[in-house]
Amino acid sequence: MANDEPRSIQARIAALNLGQVNRGPSEAHAIVLGRPGLDNRRQTVQNPPTPEVQSPSRNGIGNEPNGPRSNGVLPPPVITRTGQKTSQEAKPAELPKLPPRRPSRSPALPPRRPSEQLSRRDSLESISSTISSVSAISTGTARTSTSRAPSMEGGRIRAPIYDPSTLPPLPPKKSQQEKEKERTRIPLKSTKSTPNVVATEALPPPSNPALPPRPTTKTSAGSVRKLPPEAPPPMPKRPGPSLNVNGSQIPQDTNTSLNGRTPSPASVPTGPAPPPVPLASRPDLSKILATKHNTQASPPTASCLKCRDFSAPDAHAAKFPRHAVPSLDWLATQLITPFPSITDRARAIFTWLHHNISYDVDAFFNNRVKPSTPSSTLSSGLAVCEGYAGLFTALAGKAGLESLVIGGHGKGFGFGTLPPGAPIPAEYSTHAWNAVKIDDGEWKLIDCCWGAGNISGKGQPYNKDFTPKFFTMDNNEFGLRHFPTNKNHFFRTDGRSRISWEEYIVGDQGGEPARLFSQLGHEGINETKVLPKYLKIPVDASKHQDPTIRFQFEKVCEHWDPVRNGKGKPYVFILQTNGRDGREKDFLPFETDGMFWWLDVPPAMLGAPGQTVTLYTVETVNGQDGRGLTVQEYKEAKGRKGFGFGGIAAWELV
Repeated sequence: MANDEPRSIQARIAALNLGQVNRGPSEAHAIVLGRPGLDNRRQTVQNPPTPEVQSPSRNGIGNEPNGPRSNGVLPPPVITRTGQKTSQEAKPAELPKLPPRRPSRSPALPPRRPSEQLSRRDSLESISSTISSVSAISTGTARTSTSRAPSMEGGRIRAPIYDPSTLPPLPPKKSQQEKEKERTRIPLKSTKSTPNVVATEALPPPSNPALPPRPTTKTSAGSVRKLPPEAPPPMPKRPGPSLNVNGSQIPQDTNTSLNGRTPSPASVPTGPAPPPVPLASRPDLSKILATKHNTQASPPTASCLKCRDFSAPDAHAAKFPRHAVPSLDWLATQLITPFPSITDRARAIFTWLHHNISYDVDAFFNNRVKPSTPSSTLSSGLAVCEGYAGLFTALAGKAGLESLVIGGHGKGFGFGTLPPGAPIPAEYSTHAWNAVKIDDGEWKLIDCCWGAGNISGKGQPYNKDFTPKFFTMDNNEFGLRHFPTNKNHFFRTDGRSRISWEEYIVGDQGGEPARLFSQLGHEGINETKVLPKYLKIPVDASKHQDPTIRFQFEKVCEHWDPVRNGKGKPYVFILQTNGRDGREKDFLPFETDGMFWWLDVPPAMLGAPGQTVTLYTVETVNGQDGRGLTVQEYKEAKGRKGFGFGGIAAWELV
């Protein structure tokens, strides 16, 4: 039995049981089952090496315990059976050896790729055996091998030990020449990637087969005669008859030739005509245009500005009061937006100044005029001639117009005609006005200050009276009362580049001109065509060539219409005379043909020397508006109804 080694634990237990048969209790002894020693395991790839451990069975004889353990644990109790002798020690049976353990043949793991950066993160799972571990059969005496893997204490990962010797060497430092080469390196150009498509050669389109040669015929004389050309193919069928705008069918003339030939019968449509176009859903162009708001002025009937209709820009300029204007840029944009014409844009700015800027009468008469800017003029609403001109040019520039501020002399308030023989004064400057480039590139002279109103004297209020003639009069007429300091700013249209200061300041040597009022311009009367031309009228008939004196005036332009260009239907014009020796006042109406007004009066009937003869308009009749009153209606109402008059011009009798 000693020679036969069981091959299993069950066989060993059975052998021990057989050895105790027929033994008494005294012979029984304590049997301590010890764990047999294991053969040394072969080191595998997955587990770290462990030191050899001595089996407990080799420490003593048989299976007796080796005494108390170092840790204070008592040995197991002795097992005895009934009837066995305890004095005799039983010989322990030799335990069979365990079969040798087969070595594991696990495949070797592939080498781990080095990573550039160690990724660390906290985990609740156990860490792999990158740190040395102890096997379950180890007694704790195994030693771990040195490793550079990060250690763990308290669940934290520590960085590996810094060792400068293991660091890779630094790259060599570049020289100055290599750095210059890199700077001068040609930059890369971005290109678009294209798929790998095999380029195929484009085949030419198939050519049509050649036409067969045209047959020719020979005449009896042997000459070759060409056949007449074949008839063209028939025209395609028309879809149906054409309709006019009102829906009626346009008649077709089947005999009319097309391109010099008569249409063939096949070209005449034979199919049924399509249904007519429904007219109820067709839009009406006139109704669409009627809904559009037209802020643009109608085109003038003539090229001159005197008869041009400026009602649209004048009405638009009145919509923007000065106290509601946030800035000059905003105002310029608002004034010009509805008008494509440069002339209309300039007129809108000209009219806005009349509505919103007043002449600073107090500063002018008390010699307290200070320099101004466009912003200060807009803020205060007060200015003299310089302020008007500067603000106009500022608004015109922001509106995209070309404008100039011109300084020089003006025959305005306080100017008196030089008497004959008086010395000519030196040139001096008293006024400012503007030049603006209008349609067709023409430089137009305008006076915003005089066009906005007028003054009567010191202590008198400013008269805000719109006088558009200072925008519409031609440059030659404008030059009669304006002399620029810069001789390039005359802008004359009569072929003369300039006039002299003497010619301007002396004026007409025939005498002082007649006294004209602003109402003259409102009624479209040309102030240069008013007769008598001079202020003084002799009462003595011997000083006149004719027995009567002609009083006459005319419109500024033959196209000027009082309704379209003025304020309404024309007034009746009358002349107030004083009668013989100034003892009988009378009001004589003028005759007119629509273009001219005239009246002939004997000198003795004008009045006595020192009296005044005045030209009036009949503005009211019994409190009603006098526009549209005829000369005949005036004669019938004279002496029966009350009249209101408006002054136009005046002369003095001498």
